Amino acid sequence: ADAPNYRILVGTLCACTRRTILRSPVRENRTQGSVRGRSGNWPFYLDGPVMNMEIRSIKDLLAILDLHESVEIFRGQARNWPLVPSIGRISDAVEGWDDWRGFHEGIITKFRRLAHPFLTNESKEATDIWVLAQHHGLPTRLIDTTTNPLKALFFSVCDPKNDKHDGVFWAFSFWSWREELSEEHRHHWESELVPLMPAQLNQRLIAQEGTFISYPLPANKDPLVPIEKIDQDSIELSKFIVPAEAKFNLRNELSRLGIQYRLLFPDLDGISRGIKLSDF
Repeated sequence: ADAPNYRILVGTLCACTRRTILRSPVRENRTQGSVRGRSGNWPFYLDGPVMNMEIRSIKDLLAILDLHESVEIFRGQARNWPLVPSIGRISDAVEGWDDWRGFHEGIITKFRRLAHPFLTNESKEATDIWVLAQHHGLPTRLIDTTTNPLKALFFSVCDPKNDKHDGVFWAFSFWSWREELSEEHRHHWESELVPLMPAQLNQRLIAQEGTFISYPLPANKDPLVPIEKIDQDSIELSKFIVPAEAKFNLRNELSRLGIQYRLLFPDLDGISRGIKLSDF
């Protein structure tokens, strides 16, 4: 196949990320894909020509974005893990608490107390604390996403240690989003998924064009339900497989487009990690 024109591809992808068109009603007798829509059916049908719903190249990603004009945020995963927040992956730790909500508030309170000397006056709102804690490796109720599909795809393929496993690319569209989760609206974010586009607090968040989805932690200690199994009319999500055998070539394509570890993690750790991945 002819090599893609990368300048055109980047321009097209940037245009896709700016779209805010609402999805038209679902129609039947179309191409079947792994997508959940407002109808609650799984799967529903997409407009457009018959196509492979895997991502093996940047061209595949472009074709998928053409079918999903309303998507606004994306997430890449190195493996087909359940789509739950990081706090939900340590289910044993909640046993010492009344419920998931208390567990989250407890560890955030401890983080705020111990991190106080490092926090600026502008970063002490509750939502900002969650974002900072997540950024520095503390499990929270937040799920990392990005407004840039290329950068999401990078996280599906960036670690060669997972090259024997299929990755996953998620695409989300939604009716509304918030810049912060205030106490006044607690009843909303405690009961439903909320797309979150907070202040860009650090260089890494800026470089990754980072956004989040706030997960509604339950008032119990049951295992968290993956997002793809939550029926919520205001959010649509689509899941695509990134085959293991395509990861190496995708890394090369993304690198040619400037999607590299040292640029998404603009610090010494990112530079060192990038050298390690490319030269070892």
